[in-house]
Amino acid sequence: MSDQEALTQNERTLAALAHGSILLGLLSNGVGGIVAALVIWATQKDKSPYAAAQALQSMAYQGLTFLVTMIAWCCWGVLYTLLIMVPLISNPGAYEAAPPAGLWIGLALILVPMALWGFMILYGLYGAVRCMGGHDFKYAVIGNWLESQR
Repeated sequence: MSDQEALTQNERTLAALAHGSILLGLLSNGVGGIVAALVIWATQKDKSPYAAAQALQSMAYQGLTFLVTMIAWCCWGVLYTLLIMVPLISNPGAYEAAPPAGLWIGLALILVPMALWGFMILYGLYGAVRCMGGHDFKYAVIGNWLESQR
């Protein structure tokens, strides 16, 4: 939206809350933010095209964030299990005094899904800040795709 003056404070606040609701995911396993964005979209779809479009984007982004982070955590879990279990099964006597090196590698690799999760949350919060300022915000790929679906 190019004209910031056309947006009311209420529209900007609701759009920012939809994006900022990604923080609710930290307390609700990712679902709380999606539900909050859904409620904002449902209540604003006939009242404010700006707030509704931002809430719809936020809902799609948070759903994707949930999916991507779950896949990342599952991949890490499988890799971590393999890094520990394969050496233990192949030569259990070798690890009576110390754990397999895969334990430490796997613990270091936990940073990958955590960093991905953190980046995705920060990107959602960036969207909240942009909307609070009255700017039109589009998530990469999702924003254009949702716009083309209208």
